[in-house]
Amino acid sequence: MTNVPGNFRDAITEVYKLFDVSFLMEGTDEDWKQYWDRGNMLIQKYGDDVPLLHLLEAYAGIIETRLLEQKTGNKMLIWGKDEDYPHPRDKSEN
Repeated sequence: MTNVPGNFRDAITEVYKLFDVSFLMEGTDEDWKQYWDRGNMLIQKYGDDVPLLHLLEAYAGIIETRLLEQKTGNKMLIWGKDEDYPHPRDKSEN
């Protein structure tokens, strides 16, 4: 049993499918245009019943991060041998 209504599950499934087929895109302007054109069609399909824009933006951010890491390598939390694990908190807060 689920608490999520069927139209939400259907919408989220369709957005995930778009994310899945877009995940390995090269990141060209045409790739992004296609992603957002298809996302816009889903927004129109589900209308105001299911707010999909935030989910589409989140998936776009994941894809964008993957593309950036592919170009530059994953440098989000790199630390050297014998260094403290980097933490986003300012060390002065301790």
